[in-house]
Amino acid sequence: MAKKSVKKSVKSKKSSELDNLTFADGKVHEDPEISKVRELEKALGMEKSNPFGTSNLEIFKTKLSEMTNIDMQHLCEKVGIFASGSRQDIKNKLLREFKSTHKGSIHLTSQQPVMDLDPNNPEHQKLLKILGEI
Repeated sequence: MAKKSVKKSVKSKKSSELDNLTFADGKVHEDPEISKVRELEKALGMEKSNPFGTSNLEIFKTKLSEMTNIDMQHLCEKVGIFASGSRQDIKNKLLREFKSTHKGSIHLTSQQPVMDLDPNNPEHQKLLKILGEI
């Protein structure tokens, strides 16, 4: 019976090591922050309420790159744009309309600037004191 418990501990150790492996599959994997935004918009029903299906520019650009010409023309009809010209012209018109529609709206950013404060620096101590009062 002691042999079985030894095998189980080795087996569980191997599976945990295998879980952390990454491999090259030729696909570009999405930024985790963008995937969080995508999940949040899906939960909020953004796809149904917004004709573009998202309020994030990066997600919209990805959707456009995956669309066919017919899909982009249907989106133009839905948004109210005249779909004429080449694929790139239609794509530019949709991007322009997306930006004008979402101008001034709140959107989630994927990166926040990081500020390192040194508690030994007197200027940083003042800032930390001010931040503590807020």
